[in-house]
Amino acid sequence: MAPDGPDPQAVDYPVAPFQRVVSMKLQLSLEWFLNPDHLPMIAGIELGWYRDAGLELELLVPDDHYDGLAATVSGDIAFACNEPLHMIDAHRPGLKALGCFFETDGGILLQRSAGQRLLEGGTVRLASPVAGGVTDAIAVEILSRWCQRQGAAFDAGQVHIEEAGFAHLDNLRAGYDGAWLCFANFEGVEARLAGMDAHFIATHDVGMHNFSALELFTSERFLAEHADVVATVAGLIGQGAQLCRDDPAQAAAIWYRYSGTQATALMDAIIADTCPRLVAPVTRDAARWHGMWEQFDRLGLSQVDREGYGALYR
Repeated sequence: MAPDGPDPQAVDYPVAPFQRVVSMKLQLSLEWFLNPDHLPMIAGIELGWYRDAGLELELLVPDDHYDGLAATVSGDIAFACNEPLHMIDAHRPGLKALGCFFETDGGILLQRSAGQRLLEGGTVRLASPVAGGVTDAIAVEILSRWCQRQGAAFDAGQVHIEEAGFAHLDNLRAGYDGAWLCFANFEGVEARLAGMDAHFIATHDVGMHNFSALELFTSERFLAEHADVVATVAGLIGQGAQLCRDDPAQAAAIWYRYSGTQATALMDAIIADTCPRLVAPVTRDAARWHGMWEQFDRLGLSQVDREGYGALYR
């Protein structure tokens, strides 16, 4: 059974120093395009921490949002990161959660004019990196609660969600009324600097548990066979997160060097907003997202039962 409180076997991974483990090449799939949310991994790569530990870590950009989770479970790669929502929106036997390294506010970026139309009973069209099933249902629930809190009637048929990739602001400029699965530290900053007239409707604004974060994952088999490697990688990611929290200027320098991009005011602002949201140490903690699972299970939106949720952390 999954714990109702903190996991009694929660692990705080060490931050330094790390013993050299068996030499190994590792791949870690991101959840989508490379961005400063991934600085906890990038820092260790750029500063040679993995090399010093006998590891070579490669970050992979997926074609599809869920590719990394599937490849991790199948054993094609060792690690993936993705939002904790995807621990419960489908049953993925063999997936193991290792801890959170980043948490932000997230939700729907909605053009202000479209928001008014929605409150008046009209329809809105949302762009999303992924569409269908549980993900769509959560977006509809957020907008339903938002309307109700402003005294407006709401019907699920007022919301149309289309899969349109990760470029949220480009999608809004192209004519979509809103974008779903936006992060405050990225699209929120981008919209503010662009002067976009839009609502950022975060999950916490409507009484829903946050899930806009990145959790580190591996497979049951890899964890069993390479527990020392898993502990080292998780520890180094936590160390990277702490470095970026402590020294955002160094984090920015690391980002530009690794990404091969030129500094811009927008990216400087995104990095400055992101660094305080990084989480260290990386800790296996079933309690962190238990409230999310419990709320979505109560709403009929979780595809994973209590036992399935608990298995992610055992």
